[in-house]
Amino acid sequence: MNKPFLRQLISGVKPPEQPEFHAFLDRVMNNEADKSEVIAFLSGLSAKPLCLENVENFVSYYFKLTPAKRLEGSEGAVNVVGTGGGSIGTFNISTAAAFVASAAGAKVLKSGSAAYSSQCGSLDVLQALGVPMPESEAQMAEMVGEFNLGFIPPSHYGPLLKKLLIKVLPIAFRDIAGFVNTIGPLLCPYQVSGRLVGVGQPQYLDVFSAFYAQHQQKNTLLVYADCGMDEFCSIGINHYRLVDAGIQRWELSTRKLGFGHGELGELAGGAPLENAAILRSILSNQRLGEARNTVVLNSAALLFLANKAASIEAGIQLAETAITEGAALNQLNRLVDWGSRLKSKNNVAMAVNVS
Repeated sequence: MNKPFLRQLISGVKPPEQPEFHAFLDRVMNNEADKSEVIAFLSGLSAKPLCLENVENFVSYYFKLTPAKRLEGSEGAVNVVGTGGGSIGTFNISTAAAFVASAAGAKVLKSGSAAYSSQCGSLDVLQALGVPMPESEAQMAEMVGEFNLGFIPPSHYGPLLKKLLIKVLPIAFRDIAGFVNTIGPLLCPYQVSGRLVGVGQPQYLDVFSAFYAQHQQKNTLLVYADCGMDEFCSIGINHYRLVDAGIQRWELSTRKLGFGHGELGELAGGAPLENAAILRSILSNQRLGEARNTVVLNSAALLFLANKAASIEAGIQLAETAITEGAALNQLNRLVDWGSRLKSKNNVAMAVNVS
């Protein structure tokens, strides 16, 4: 057991240096670290305040093993993802925004997972909607090519995460790996031209913006809403950072945009079927109010990052039009139809292989 490393990680004043951090992860990948070490490692990282050194050490090792790929047809794509961990439970806002923004012309890659800090993660609501997860990189490229939209499944991420998950079984990964979930937005397996990253704690804005600036990952927008959301919210004040030429810091009062006259309760979510119904009602222009406004605001941010709008404010009209003219709902329906065709194709292939 590497006691000095784990002792410093858990109780040291300074985080471990990168060589020691990477050496421990080498032991994990080579099956030399035992279960108790991996549990101590993940729990120690998750129990401490997020710091740039630990983030840098973990992420650099992850991409040393598995460099980000260029997905065919994804040039100009924007990744949208959140850290989770916000203080209020909402429906799947960024998933809805991905449909709207892609229908309005942005190319979007949506990262996500099953429920972690809520009742319903993006994978859960997509399954309830009937939208498939692409199994292969080729299917992912096909999805992006046809719809300007791709949903990244967990299987497309690097082997380090799977190794850590297996090492701690039967303990649930989510119970001890809050650190990994928080830095998930930094682990996108594909190269992108921009990022919309929601953070669940205000102090994460500085950690994440410093990381992106240090790695010159420009055209990155980080947001934390005063109400406790890891997304733009149409109610109250949004604090955001744009990492581009340096780090620009802004606040956005939604009252100036004509939003924010409703209640936070309008954003509440629930189980997958309930959230699927909420998303479909917004995309079909049947549900108005702050739920729709919040989706529009996040869609506008994606359109700005994708260079389809000169500003977030300008992107609002594009997002509104995509909903009112039916393009957003059509995007959802086309993806569901594509999933049905994909399933039929896979069933035929399986039948041929069996025969």
